[in-house]
Amino acid sequence: MVKRGIWTWGIFYAVTLLLVGLLWALFSPAASILRHIGESGGAGPSVLIPLSFLLLSFLYAFLRGRIEGRKGHWIAAYGWLTGGTALAVVLLYLYLKQMMGV
Repeated sequence: MVKRGIWTWGIFYAVTLLLVGLLWALFSPAASILRHIGESGGAGPSVLIPLSFLLLSFLYAFLRGRIEGRKGHWIAAYGWLTGGTALAVVLLYLYLKQMMGV
């Protein structure tokens, strides 16, 4: 029984690390683009503040996923993880679209 719990939590954290890697791969170039837009528009680094809120929303989804995992509700836990990631990616896309004026 204990071995099963180790595997389930190991998979949960492996999926979390994969999703964090995905967010890093998307947010790192976006931050560079936004920093360039902010410097040319006179806003400076303040254009990066919404990115930090998007990452905080993923942190909230991760914590909720852990709570659901402790209760044994694994589908809800993975739902929180993937939903938080999807929300961050979609909002990042919309923010970049707005900042670029497209």
